[in-house]
Amino acid sequence: MAILAAGRKISLTALLGNLVALAAGLLVMLVLGEIALRVVDRGHPYYSAPELYQPSADPRSQFEPRPSFVGYSEGTQVATNSHGLRERELPLVKPPGTRRVVFIGDSVTFGPGVRDDQPYARLIEASINGSGNEGGAGPIETVNAGVVGYNSIQELARLEDVGLAYQPDVVVLTFLVNDLLETFSIFDHQYEPDGVLAGAKVWLRRNSNLYRFLQDVYWRVGQELRRSREAPVEPLRKRDRLEERLATLDEMIRVTRANGASFLLVIYPDNLDDPVSPGPSGERLTMRQELTQFAAREQVPLVDLSPALGDVRDPRARQYRLREDPHPSVEGHRVIAEALRGPLTDLLRQK
Repeated sequence: MAILAAGRKISLTALLGNLVALAAGLLVMLVLGEIALRVVDRGHPYYSAPELYQPSADPRSQFEPRPSFVGYSEGTQVATNSHGLRERELPLVKPPGTRRVVFIGDSVTFGPGVRDDQPYARLIEASINGSGNEGGAGPIETVNAGVVGYNSIQELARLEDVGLAYQPDVVVLTFLVNDLLETFSIFDHQYEPDGVLAGAKVWLRRNSNLYRFLQDVYWRVGQELRRSREAPVEPLRKRDRLEERLATLDEMIRVTRANGASFLLVIYPDNLDDPVSPGPSGERLTMRQELTQFAAREQVPLVDLSPALGDVRDPRARQYRLREDPHPSVEGHRVIAEALRGPLTDLLRQK
């Protein structure tokens, strides 16, 4: 059997051979692309699995990690305890002679892309306890109550609903500029493949650096095209939103102190130099300056992680962050733990 093309007869066998050769060539290119991305460590496997989360009974939170979950999410294996924390199964009542430190925050605290024992909360515990109770700071237990996607309002709810039940001696809040964003449910921001290829897409997303890399490029290009069609965005951080969040932090400090614990405010270097729209005095300050002044007014210690990590625009910052996003890498969590050990030790000694 032959097919007439451009005045020439082409046998079906030859045509099939050409198609097979083309498919083999494409397969080789895909394999080489996959190998190359793994070598340069691109195509980081970060995404939120829908099965990790459930609606929250507290309307302020909207969603929360599911208790006793074990599975793949946030770019790694994740396990939660019976209270829905990415933490060991610790008793709520403190062991005698042990001090507790509860860490509140968003994804930076939770630790996407690193193992359960690698977020800075756990590293600080190992560091202080490994020092042989030097200076009277230990023994301590740290509790990671961070949740991906939370803002300050949700973090206050997390502290009241779960964190305080662990009887903390110190509460550590890590604040990011994106905590100014509106409260949202993670169920509204998840990508769930559908159709007949849904299973294959889930497998590729979990196992293929090339697939994740191409998907990320597609999303970024689409985002830039949408931005180009929209009106320019106000470059200043809005004063009223900042005041709302500072009031929430103020409430968090009050609740912490009312429960006999100290409070440590940590600011993560991501757009901290963004200006805030002027207040009544007409003075225009950056987010870093606003937060520093707030901590001084409230008389709480503040740790700015910028000297340790560098801002996201700092070239040296890349070694401390995941390849595709600004979350801390394993090395980044280690650096954060080192930066927080001294201030946290000082607070524990006072207790």
